[in-house]
Amino acid sequence: MEYMLLLHGDESAYASMSEAEQKGAFEAFMAYNKELAAAGVLRGGSELAPSPTATVVRGRVGDVLVTEGPFTESREQIGGYYVLDVPGRDEAVAWAKRCPILFGGGAVEVRAVGTVPEELGS
Repeated sequence: MEYMLLLHGDESAYASMSEAEQKGAFEAFMAYNKELAAAGVLRGGSELAPSPTATVVRGRVGDVLVTEGPFTESREQIGGYYVLDVPGRDEAVAWAKRCPILFGGGAVEVRAVGTVPEELGS
């Protein structure tokens, strides 16, 4: 079953890191990527552009609003994602617990992919 790991972090905290700390964080993610690939569970993933480059499209009753920038009510932003193919939620959570973003105070949101109810899927 596929699960998406959404990586939430504070972009300003990363920006305030020294060059050596940023390099260390990058290397930790590269090692994590290799572990996922070696285990045969990695199906995709990527870092995302910084949140100020985002465009938000919102639906309003009878209207659609397009806004430049994230304009979220959170100090954390989604900075990247992984898609894993694992037997179940417990395995996805086990991989999430090893994600380097956690060690900088971030969070990993784990969600099943493709969970359309059977009666709606056909």
